[in-house]
Amino acid sequence: MSDESTFHVVLDTDANITSFEGLAESISGYSASDVIGKNWFEIFIPHANKDEILSVFRSFLNGDISFWEYENTITCKDGTSCLIKWKNSLLRDSKNNPVGISSSGSVA
Repeated sequence: MSDESTFHVVLDTDANITSFEGLAESISGYSASDVIGKNWFEIFIPHANKDEILSVFRSFLNGDISFWEYENTITCKDGTSCLIKWKNSLLRDSKNNPVGISSSGSVA
């Protein structure tokens, strides 16, 4: 369960959304049913920033913990932009393999 005062999202290793909770719906304008199973980068990341943020995502999955805190802009359902300050956690399976990223954020 997420903290209801933050934007909380969980992505699998392909950046597909597996959880969308807390203030995610009210900040983004999307419901969980709109986005679960869809690719985070295709929905929320502005095209101009996609390569940079995808690189950060991959680096974090590969163990670069320097990205545990990160800020980036998302595109909301109504087309507006919102800067989110994230705290990221790497999710691992029982064999210590990365299985996703859990991110909680607040409007910066």
